[in-house]
Amino acid sequence: MFLEELNKKESISFINLVQLLANVDEVFAENEKNLINNYIEELSLTNETLENLSFEAATENLKTSTNRVKNIIYFELTGLALSDGSYDQRELDFLNNLAYELNISKDKQKDFVNYFKRVKDSYDNTCVDYESKIDSLKKLALSLL
Repeated sequence: MFLEELNKKESISFINLVQLLANVDEVFAENEKNLINNYIEELSLTNETLENLSFEAATENLKTSTNRVKNIIYFELTGLALSDGSYDQRELDFLNNLAYELNISKDKQKDFVNYFKRVKDSYDNTCVDYESKIDSLKKLALSLL
């Protein structure tokens, strides 16, 4: 939702973190490959511009990023981890380590999880007026970042 705010170095680090999160359960599903390709396209990257980074290298690249960029990256990865409705323990450990490295507070982590729960509830319980729900959720996301 807010990835256009990332510079190239941050984008490359983000893609690497997405790949690491997708592989944390040691199963790399076809939908995860598609999602990564969508992220690469959204960030205007190519496979040639990507470099393989370890978790440590990716987070080190982000240490000098603004708090907003760090929040955007953590927010997006939280949404990815919750896309199936729940966390796997390995995903939770990954996100906790990332939060530590990016200095994301426990309160901010909870706010992000609660946001995605609201998104899921909105889509599960709404039959009409999606546009106002989407606008409302986007405004809430902006306030969290």
